[in-house]
Amino acid sequence: MLNKFHAAMEYASELNDKHGKKMQGGKKYLMVDRRIEAFRVTFGGEYGVETKVLHSDERSVMIQCDIKDKQGFIVASGVAEEIRGSTMVNKTSAVENCQTSAVGRALAMLGLAGGEFASANEMEGVPRKEMEREIRDLRDKVKELEEVEPEQSGNPKMEMTIEDRVDNMLAFYENCDAEKFVQAEAKYKKLINAPHLPEGKYDEMVEAHDKRKLELMV
Repeated sequence: MLNKFHAAMEYASELNDKHGKKMQGGKKYLMVDRRIEAFRVTFGGEYGVETKVLHSDERSVMIQCDIKDKQGFIVASGVAEEIRGSTMVNKTSAVENCQTSAVGRALAMLGLAGGEFASANEMEGVPRKEMEREIRDLRDKVKELEEVEPEQSGNPKMEMTIEDRVDNMLAFYENCDAEKFVQAEAKYKKLINAPHLPEGKYDEMVEAHDKRKLELMV
């Protein structure tokens, strides 16, 4: 006979089959509200969900979620971080969004991921060396985009203006694929947090980013 944990995992798996969001590669991702459904339907009031802010400033917020039994024993825990202003949601509701992410990760640790453990924005499971290599490659690409190649005459490189860099990203979001979109996230976050970025360009960047993200379902 299945215990409640196994029953909850099976329920989450069924929900994922019916309602999971398709990700790149055909895999599915179970949204946090569905994970909570599997958790509450199976356990009722046997376990509580507790969240606490670990860090919060004008740049980012980090929240931890603990799932505890009635004696206070932690059966699962998850931590999430959100960068303020990185998306339309995080422009106004970074704390709430971060809390949802932390709850989702804690439920995934409990076994209620349904399918994919990672959130739709993450690259969980990528080996550390591979991730470090991708980060180095991305930094090289960002550096190339930030500078104009010198002419054959030997003139020195000219640094692009912040407006030109934004325009390049806007053009990039018009036809990039999912893999390149994820690789460009670091550059996007750097641009929207640039100290001299005009408000109008900021809004254009965020809108183009979120629109392409929705189109690619990443």
